[in-house]
Amino acid sequence: MEQQYDLINDSPVIRTYMRKWVNVFEPTPDMFDIRDIAHSLSVQPRFSGHTRKHYSVASHSIWCYEEARRIGESYIVQLTALMHDSSEAYLVDIPRPIKKQFSQYKVIENELMTTLSSVFGFQWPMSETISYIDNLALQKEWDFLMIEKPGAEELYLYDAKDAEELFLSDKWINSDYNTQVRE
Repeated sequence: MEQQYDLINDSPVIRTYMRKWVNVFEPTPDMFDIRDIAHSLSVQPRFSGHTRKHYSVASHSIWCYEEARRIGESYIVQLTALMHDSSEAYLVDIPRPIKKQFSQYKVIENELMTTLSSVFGFQWPMSETISYIDNLALQKEWDFLMIEKPGAEELYLYDAKDAEELFLSDKWINSDYNTQVRE
């Protein structure tokens, strides 16, 4: 029992949905499973949960993916749009104003995203296109969810199960990803 206590309180690792151990300070490719990312992001709310309707990080990522696809971006840009917040499966979604005050957060996030991008094949650091799509999503989410602006574009509000399934649905994002060869 003492060893479990030490692991919980003194270890730099976290336990994931798929029962993996992840050290976000020293990430290695074998620590990551796409199912952990999809599950975690599907249950994490945007805006620290301060919306009147549930809207998850996975829903945000799916919107970004769909926008990249809608404007005709390449496969890699679409994949990057979907995965651009994948580190938040391990670091959680921290609102921008707060995140900017944590200087070490960006260092940890960058290391984690570098490893995740090598495992899942997306681009890191983010391109200007992804930053534009991410900011566009933020504005639409703000208008629809936070200030309920009249005439704001309505966003589809996936429940956690549907968001997780949709996140995993494309051919390059599936439960057997780590054992498959990318096309």
